[in-house]
Amino acid sequence: MGLKLFGSSSSADKSHSLIHFSSSVSGNKLTALKSKNTPDPKPDNYKILSSIVMGKYIIIEIQYLDCTNYEGKKVLVFECRLNDLLNQKLIDPHFSENKNFISPIARFEPTKRGIDWAIDFITTLIENGNK
Repeated sequence: MGLKLFGSSSSADKSHSLIHFSSSVSGNKLTALKSKNTPDPKPDNYKILSSIVMGKYIIIEIQYLDCTNYEGKKVLVFECRLNDLLNQKLIDPHFSENKNFISPIARFEPTKRGIDWAIDFITTLIENGNK
């Protein structure tokens, strides 16, 4: 069984264990604090706020309606066609190696700056021959 200390696991990856925690630095000592449980986004309960298609890449700004952090908003980058992603119906914001689901290749903060960074990321991929 795997262990992830940072982040969350994809709903497609059922074999991973997950530990949520936060920490605090006091002086030079790192102290683990009990985490607040915030619900992971449900991959079937979302609204797509905007999308940008750049070659074979898509940036979507998505809001998970049951998620509380950042009002449930996420900026995700996928390497697929938009219709393929929408036909999947489940859009999980977590990275996954499960080949049966389209997984994001990058996530950015859910702000205008995050969208700009996602555009820069894809532009760099395309400029380096990953069209």
